[in-house]
Amino acid sequence: MSILDNLPHTCTAKRRARTSDSYGGSRDTYTTVFSDRACWVQQAGDSEIEEFRKRGVNITNKIYFVVDPELTNEDVVEYDGDQYDVQSFPEKDASAGLGIVWRVMVNRVTEI
Repeated sequence: MSILDNLPHTCTAKRRARTSDSYGGSRDTYTTVFSDRACWVQQAGDSEIEEFRKRGVNITNKIYFVVDPELTNEDVVEYDGDQYDVQSFPEKDASAGLGIVWRVMVNRVTEI
């Protein structure tokens, strides 16, 4: 059995939409894209962080899926009580000879 048959984590994705309130302000609302989907969350490597930093994008992690998660930069992924903003479109990735997986680069949201 390969790791792709039994990914070690599960996550939920939500799509963010900006709406106007009755006072003319705006607020974010979320709709669920998927929940409890098998995934594999890993720290981004130094070279990956630097590559995205050159583009003006901060990333902290990468998340692998066995099918295209169809996420965009309007989405957030929740895993293990943390929230991650999606920073890249899903890309096919042939990692370590395990087969084809879909990789999404994300940035962990931290509260100030």
